[in-house]
Amino acid sequence: MLSLVLVLIGLILPQHYSVSKTVKINAAQEVVKPLFTDFSQWYKWSPWEKVDSSIEFNIGEPSSGVGAHQSWQGKWGYGEMTITAVSDNKIDFNILLNAEHIITGTFTFIEQNNTVTLTCIIEGQTTAPLISGYTAILSEYVLKNTVSLGLNNLQTIAQLSNPKRVEKSHDSQNSPSEN
Repeated sequence: MLSLVLVLIGLILPQHYSVSKTVKINAAQEVVKPLFTDFSQWYKWSPWEKVDSSIEFNIGEPSSGVGAHQSWQGKWGYGEMTITAVSDNKIDFNILLNAEHIITGTFTFIEQNNTVTLTCIIEGQTTAPLISGYTAILSEYVLKNTVSLGLNNLQTIAQLSNPKRVEKSHDSQNSPSEN
């Protein structure tokens, strides 16, 4: 009886999920944008190797811009990601997981006063028969935490790479102290 109830609940749970995370980065757009538009830069901030230590990435050519492609294999499965559109303040991508689970995503960014506001939105729909609702809940939970970790890593890397920020910190270290 309990099994039947669990199956029925799984059938009525939503199969769609969505994750949205925004971070403010104290760096210029020219410092921030290449970190997520060029797959060869993702190793600097991507959290996936921490989540799955067995994961191995393959970066295709080109590594950045429209058509850029990366694939991976790990203990949780395999997948591929392709950048599908790039504009001045937006990058769209698609992810295919285990040859069946399609995810779409967008990075949008706005620069004001040498600070970039970066938003990542990821949406997906699960397709596993009978357990799709449960899979959607799990996918949203894992992605929410992983995207948050990734954007926080990206924020740190960009801010440490920002030449203007480094210049300011050196100026304050070289100024005479008042004693």
